[in-house]
Amino acid sequence: MIRRSPSVIASAAIAVGSALALVLTDPISHEALAQDQFRPHPNAILHSFPGAQVYPESVAVDPSTDTFFVGSVKDGTIFKGKLGSGKFEVFSPAGADGRIMATGMFYADNRLVVAGRQTGQVFVYDTQTGRLISKFHNGLEGVDQTFLNDTTFAADGSAYVTDSVNPVLYRVAPAAGGKYELQEFLKFEGTPVKYVKAPGAPGINVNGIVATADGRFLIIAKRNENALFRVDLKSKEIVPVDLPKDTLNTPDGMFMQGNTVYVMQNLPKAVAVLKVSPDLTKATLERSIPHPTFAFPTSVARLKDKLLVVSAQFDTKGSPAAVTGDHLPVVPFWVSEIPAE
Repeated sequence: MIRRSPSVIASAAIAVGSALALVLTDPISHEALAQDQFRPHPNAILHSFPGAQVYPESVAVDPSTDTFFVGSVKDGTIFKGKLGSGKFEVFSPAGADGRIMATGMFYADNRLVVAGRQTGQVFVYDTQTGRLISKFHNGLEGVDQTFLNDTTFAADGSAYVTDSVNPVLYRVAPAAGGKYELQEFLKFEGTPVKYVKAPGAPGINVNGIVATADGRFLIIAKRNENALFRVDLKSKEIVPVDLPKDTLNTPDGMFMQGNTVYVMQNLPKAVAVLKVSPDLTKATLERSIPHPTFAFPTSVARLKDKLLVVSAQFDTKGSPAAVTGDHLPVVPFWVSEIPAE
């Protein structure tokens, strides 16, 4: 297995007054990594995971405490990190509460919602205590039936969960006693969102999801169409977002702040920073943010003046995702912390 030398492991490593992580100066290539061709990078911190089979996927941020959460697709572990720290601790161990996969997750008001991919499960946790509040199963299981991929909290306290192979948008709605209930919020049949049945990455349909602060709309990303759609939470009307040609490529996780949407793209290995119109029917590319440390990135979030980008390395051997590759992953897995501007 290809490993980084001890000198480049950010969680352990080099302290010069404050935490300093070592990263690449050129885009990641497995050949370069095999030779440990690393040098310091002045504007990035790598948050390193314990373990060699993490395959992290999504990131959720708690701005009140400068902390963030990342889940493992491989075994369901939920990790907790802190801005600038370069390391993680385990928030909830693999297999806890029957959770063997963790993909999309989102934080709001001391609640963390976690999607369980082809297990068909959804979990809601109290982040102050680590206690499981609610757990659901959508009645489906297996990658050809369900692929609960990403999630977001809306202003009313509901979480919305995308399914990349089953044309349904789920809602995790607040219920009595501080619990939640799982609902089918809408079905995509007969809407502008057309699902494709196909093996592997071509069959990954709706993926990333964000909610507007006013609680009126969702924006969803369709990975195999490189498209965005606006969902009206009251009427359930779906409208395509008008994008200039070739604006996006393989959109995955997203993060929204005001009228700015950060879209993580797998293959360009770059964050697309979009400006959306007030009614969310149009978007333009403001800039693209690549970084030498990105390796098949799947998720992005903004925390203060930093971007947190998850390098899932799903294009490597052993990947639990819909894509794979010939090379072993570089370990330890990491999250890149870089300037947002």
